[in-house]
Amino acid sequence: MKKVKLSLVAVAVVLLSFVSRSVNVAAQDKVQVTFWHAMNAHNQEMITSLVEEFNQSQDSIEVIEQNQGDNNALHQSIMASGVSQTLPTMGQIIAANQAEYATNGLLLPLEGLLTEANNFPAALYDDIYAGFIPEGTFEGELYGMPFNKSVRVIYVNNTLLDEIGAEVPTTWEDIRQVGVMLEEQGYDIPALGVENSLNTELESMARSNGATWIAEDLSAVDMSSEKASEPLYFLQELINAGYARTAGEDGFMSTPFGNGASVFYYGSSAGLAYFLPVAQENGYAISAIEAPAFGDEKAAILFGNNISLFQGSSEEEQAAAVEFLAFLLQAENTARWAINSGYLPITRAGVETELYQNHLAENPILEAATNTLEYATSSPAYPGQSEVYSELEMGIENVLVTGADPAEMLASVEAIAKAALGLE
Repeated sequence: MKKVKLSLVAVAVVLLSFVSRSVNVAAQDKVQVTFWHAMNAHNQEMITSLVEEFNQSQDSIEVIEQNQGDNNALHQSIMASGVSQTLPTMGQIIAANQAEYATNGLLLPLEGLLTEANNFPAALYDDIYAGFIPEGTFEGELYGMPFNKSVRVIYVNNTLLDEIGAEVPTTWEDIRQVGVMLEEQGYDIPALGVENSLNTELESMARSNGATWIAEDLSAVDMSSEKASEPLYFLQELINAGYARTAGEDGFMSTPFGNGASVFYYGSSAGLAYFLPVAQENGYAISAIEAPAFGDEKAAILFGNNISLFQGSSEEEQAAAVEFLAFLLQAENTARWAINSGYLPITRAGVETELYQNHLAENPILEAATNTLEYATSSPAYPGQSEVYSELEMGIENVLVTGADPAEMLASVEAIAKAALGLE
């Protein structure tokens, strides 16, 4: 009897060993794609959900997501792994770093990989809003697929606006006049609140005013002309008159706006979660409008991160990564990502899904940002882009806080941009 029991145990051990080896072989047969990103909190949860859903949808690919912390930590990880030749298959990248990565040979051009054979239909690429593409393109090659993208809109505290008897603005002069009305009625708040860093806002206003800023083909820079500098003079005048304020020591303008510290807030479309609950607790009714044209044309700059493929992966890994990109861009998936993260849908089909249209109907405050997708564009990628952004950020602060001359500051930044582009 003991011998029989021992035999049964031995058979069970053999069977378990066989099953275990089979599972391991099956796992090894899958093409593994490592995916680095810097999303946290509920955005991390949404990425994990999408990755798990993709992995469960087929049996030949396994995406392994790895959170690298914040954007700075992600950048450092990419640079370090580039040196040690241990890059992941794919990763989220800051768009301003894209040209640097490409110049250093870290990125793979995407166009030849976005094929039917890799389950990336041509119609899917064509459905991406055109404004996202310049930021992902460098020297005629597409290196970055748009992922977590936002645009600046103007949020309106309708409760305060109604209190002073003002209408929702349609021009920048209307915003100035709300400042005048607040002052005349004894309100100790400005009309407009803006972030400390106004790079994106200024570029949008300058382009609306007819300035080239930086040409998409990188052949010209126009950051200090009258058309380019006029919007910054306007913002400086608003602040000097007390009709506008920066976030200052608050860091970001979202929380002060939620607490009624300004009537308008020129902020990110992805920032709702940071102030809307606070505003609602304070009894404020909030809406959003597209930023008024500063000149003859509407303009809005899209910004955020892309997803790129890195050098060093096998052809099988590249094909698998492209299939995952296609999955992220499927209409329902880009709509779900937008709904859960606060970012914008990347494709027209995503916007047109019943899911997203119902979300807009329930949350009309999102319509302004969604409407900009028809005309918004993004800044072109070029080497030295992050340095130019940094210099512009510091320069804007000097203009708005210490009273530096806008045209002189912009001329200084323009010189740095031209040097980076080899135009001088």
